[in-house]
Amino acid sequence: MKLSSWLADFAFVAIFAAIACPVRAQETTPSPAPSVSEQEAVTKTIDFPSPNGKFAFLLGRDDVQTIDLIDKKTEKVLQHIADEGMSSAYYRVLWAPDSKRFALMTRMGHPNQGVTVYFLKGDKFKETEIPDLTVEIPKKVLAGKQHPHVGANNWQEAKEWKKDGSLLLTIDNEVDGAGHTASATRTVLLGFDQSSKPKILKSTVKYESRNDGD
Repeated sequence: MKLSSWLADFAFVAIFAAIACPVRAQETTPSPAPSVSEQEAVTKTIDFPSPNGKFAFLLGRDDVQTIDLIDKKTEKVLQHIADEGMSSAYYRVLWAPDSKRFALMTRMGHPNQGVTVYFLKGDKFKETEIPDLTVEIPKKVLAGKQHPHVGANNWQEAKEWKKDGSLLLTIDNEVDGAGHTASATRTVLLGFDQSSKPKILKSTVKYESRNDGD
């Protein structure tokens, strides 16, 4: 092979390499798939620590909304509490000062929320069945009006754990429409005996009937 031909071939290869190398350098490497822990970090949060600092709750938001009791320090799941298959479900927790009881509020959509009460029994929290807590709006409060919108459908709210161990709750019913709002709010003080059995200690109801804008 003549020297001139060899030099021409060498020059061609060098030019091709110079062009090809930057192209390869620009090629991106696919990012690794997120780990299970990274995926959980996106959909799970820790909230509602107990007053004694021992417990907290792990809230999961995905196809199923979950709530689990965890050890606050180690973040180890101690107990599954509840789950709901509705994306509109939300949880809130009201701890008692002694960290041995809590009220779980489960919101289902806009107008519906229920309360369940848990007591520590041994090393687990057990649900205590509470009485039916509802309130009705009398016809006279409805004032013969049409109320197509429901603002609250027996919306239960745990308000306060008292020093004597009782729990203060409110239950709200409210409807509105045609320029009129009617509502009934029941306030209940719920006591518990030594076996955690509940009893209504006090119950009052307040009604309201008003024209919007009054």
